[in-house]
Amino acid sequence: MKLSVILDFGGFPLEALAGEEVRRSDDIAERVERAIRCYMNDRDPDRPGWSYPRFLTRRDVGEVRVKFSIDAGLWADFEAEAERQGVSTRQLADHAALYYAAELNAGRITERILDDLEDPPAQAED
Repeated sequence: MKLSVILDFGGFPLEALAGEEVRRSDDIAERVERAIRCYMNDRDPDRPGWSYPRFLTRRDVGEVRVKFSIDAGLWADFEAEAERQGVSTRQLADHAALYYAAELNAGRITERILDDLEDPPAQAED
């Protein structure tokens, strides 16, 4: 069962999640759901970068309200995880957005490295 959720995101986490290619609100809503799913699937409090970092604060002035649909069970797990970590769902959602954006960027870097390995080295010109 899908649940409709409305959350305010900080400008920076949402910008990191949206990236350059995503501008439509539907695309952002889909990425928010994917970010939360990715974050919860990687659940490991001992994994570096997974738990909410205490230095991350709510200083963003550019807040954006996002409405998205999410599996009700996943949302319940996410709310429970936020409570376990002692932060709001909004704070954890910002962190999940940054976490997912970092995972996406790590994948892009890996792709570039693999592409570079497949391409023959450039010939130096005299």
